[in-house]
Amino acid sequence: MHLASTVEHGRISPEHLAAGLHTTKRELGETLGIPKESLSRETRIKSVSVQMKLRQLVEFLNAVTPAVGSSLMAYAWFRSEPIAGFGGRTPEQIVKDGEGDGLRAHIARRHEGGFA
Repeated sequence: MHLASTVEHGRISPEHLAAGLHTTKRELGETLGIPKESLSRETRIKSVSVQMKLRQLVEFLNAVTPAVGSSLMAYAWFRSEPIAGFGGRTPEQIVKDGEGDGLRAHIARRHEGGFA
């Protein structure tokens, strides 16, 4: 999934992102730890914090898609794959715990041939 396919009016559209991942805005919000209102109300969708979380998810999905084969598989990985280097937490849990930068570094190490 390319970021451009999720953009509408200059920002990431929760509707487009959810549709591309064959999920709902509600589930997308739960995945990112965002209240459902934040993905439904126009003023909240525009907020910097919501846009950053949506962009971060797209970034992670794009980073792992080549390794897993599709954006749907990347989303499944994000939601359910435990990572030993993070105490068995899933990427979803890692991001909710505010450790997105650590996950980004982990993915980069894996791309370079490093271990978890």
